[in-house]
Amino acid sequence: MILNLKIFLDILMFSRGPQDLPSSASLLRIIIILNIIVGLISVDPKISYTVNIFFAVIYVLVTLLFVKLCLDYKDKNSNTDSKYSSRFLQVCSGTLGIHALIALFTSLITLSMASMNNSILFMFLIISLYAWFVNGHIFKNAFDTTMTMGLGVSLLHSMACVFAMMIFIQLLII
Repeated sequence: MILNLKIFLDILMFSRGPQDLPSSASLLRIIIILNIIVGLISVDPKISYTVNIFFAVIYVLVTLLFVKLCLDYKDKNSNTDSKYSSRFLQVCSGTLGIHALIALFTSLITLSMASMNNSILFMFLIISLYAWFVNGHIFKNAFDTTMTMGLGVSLLHSMACVFAMMIFIQLLII
């Protein structure tokens, strides 16, 4: 697991990609559990733990579905049998593992700077942009494409997650 953590830290530094992670269902399961645990860290006391868990689960499910659909689409359009879809475990592990690390870091920063509202907003913006670039790097490697396309896929992934969470919020209101 320490070696995998080193790979995740290297991905955060843009020196490795998801292809360097093992293609392991057990690693993906551990990372999914870590995402849910990190989701329990509530930076807003007004939001219940149940809602935080639902947001974490929605993020995980949308990510799994998004990556599966994108890899299958890339296989279909490149006329490759399963070159890209075979990367599913690695890409999901990379994307969700990086999300867990960045979410943990963001939560700790937010909790430590609770009294400085403007600083928190600025830090959140910087961390969000950095996360967008890291995910773009992951998708660039996953789809053998340019960083621009990787960033586009990363933005599309973020939009899909926000859309799913907005639907969930609407269902909570009803």
